Amino acid sequence: MPSYRTDRHPPERPSSIETATPYGLSSIEQACVRQLIGRSLAHIEREVILQTLRFHRGNRTRAADLLGISIRSLRNKIRDYRSAGEDVPAPEAACPAPAAERKFGLRH
Repeated sequence: MPSYRTDRHPPERPSSIETATPYGLSSIEQACVRQLIGRSLAHIEREVILQTLRFHRGNRTRAADLLGISIRSLRNKIRDYRSAGEDVPAPEAACPAPAAERKFGLRH
């Protein structure tokens, strides 16, 4: 029967406590994690997805790439969040028309 115990030694701790801790997280990262304790994974996932969309100004392709999920999964989650009343950032215009084209109504 395979054993799930490991006889490995814990990794050596860095010399500076300010840069990293025994778990590989900085003190700031640990403080952020403490803020998440007591919240459901669904809540945390929703916040990460919405903040990532805001960071990328609503660009779903970039957000999905950064999150490591498919665009379809992201689309489905956005649909669910909107139906639950969440404010989901809309994609910004990719490239607004130059002023001369707007003024005279020229189109491509």
